[in-house]
Amino acid sequence: MISPATRGKISDTVIPRILHYLKVVQQLERENKTTISSEELSKRANISACLIRKDLASFGKFGQPGMGYDISNLKSYLLDIIGGREMCNLALVGVGNLGSALLNYKGFEEEGLKFVAAFDIDEKKVGKICGNVIVERADNMKNSIVGKKNIHIGIIAVPSESAQAVADKFIKAGVFSVLNFAPTVVSVPAEVTLRNVDLSSELKALRYFSVDK
Repeated sequence: MISPATRGKISDTVIPRILHYLKVVQQLERENKTTISSEELSKRANISACLIRKDLASFGKFGQPGMGYDISNLKSYLLDIIGGREMCNLALVGVGNLGSALLNYKGFEEEGLKFVAAFDIDEKKVGKICGNVIVERADNMKNSIVGKKNIHIGIIAVPSESAQAVADKFIKAGVFSVLNFAPTVVSVPAEVTLRNVDLSSELKALRYFSVDK
């Protein structure tokens, strides 16, 4: 088991790689593989074997030189690192096209992620079931989230002009991890973890790199 103290000392740059290793290991498990060397894992993950060993060693001794990794144990180890053994509860604001797609996606629960609340300002959507949750009024966010007391991540899927207000409401309700899909800059206090997913920027970046190819 990875201690919270150890987890808290790890650089934010390591965590995306840990998640990437987990995806690779899950694929290996589906292929009925039982063991893998750091060199083979390196080829699968397209990350140097030295860096992989360094990343895993950051969380304590794991694996044996010359023996490789037991895939089942490695998966458990990686899940311990990210705290992935317990269900992570999500709340979403903005049940539009993107929000509805997220709520209806069945793959999240397989990864330990579960929507337990959804909110919108459109009265036509309030009270309807989307995915596995009933859409609630946006002005009831704080009371609903505080009442549930177990929301780990808040997701913003509203137009740009409403994103900051939604982020503020999440924070007031005690949600300190926020994923923002709105294509705008959102300001949060230092103690809040914010991740931005700007699909239009990602597509523009790909367009740039695709030019003249």
